[in-house]
Amino acid sequence: MMIPNFENFVVFDKKVEKLRVYDYFSGELIQTNTLRPVSPGQVLTSNNETVYGVWNTTAGSDSNPASNGTGIGKHFPGQGPYTVFDKNTNTKYVNFGNCNNITTGSPDCAQNTGFYLTLQRGASLLVAFRLATANSYLLRDPLTITIEGSNKNSTELTRGLSWTLLYRGSSGISINQTRSTYGSMQWLPKNSESYASYRFLVNLAMNNGANIPSIQYSE
Repeated sequence: MMIPNFENFVVFDKKVEKLRVYDYFSGELIQTNTLRPVSPGQVLTSNNETVYGVWNTTAGSDSNPASNGTGIGKHFPGQGPYTVFDKNTNTKYVNFGNCNNITTGSPDCAQNTGFYLTLQRGASLLVAFRLATANSYLLRDPLTITIEGSNKNSTELTRGLSWTLLYRGSSGISINQTRSTYGSMQWLPKNSESYASYRFLVNLAMNNGANIPSIQYSE
């Protein structure tokens, strides 16, 4: 967001009362007194976050874990949710959702898939995110998403009641966007709560009713 591929975390540091913009992977930061506009900083943490894929999951509902493989409830081998944070637009996360036929698929294969993670740096205030497209198949881009936050312990994160809805709206990716590029920065509604864990779910893809076998995105 950027945290899926999210490229940047934007964090408000209450101690210094300034907005800090972190690029999710490098550790450098840019600090500013103004809330908007703000330039992307550089990532705060390394790319070794533990990320859990999910499918058949909606905002407020329990998480159904996705596992490595092909078919229903799987993410493609070597293209798991950890790729969302590797700062590499040549890799991608591919989730088959509720589809068993990975060749033709169906109109709703991509729906209600995603991931969650607990930040190694601890609770952070997320105010904006940016996604990147995968290397192929325009129709498999995310169209609308939700983002939730939680401060529950790890054993509670599979429970829907552990999550608070923070965002429901556009992925920031445009129709016919160039492959392996970032979409526009999307700002969350005004939020003052820091969360240690975040859950990202795709509601709809760009397929507009056409059959697709999976959802995919790079960062």
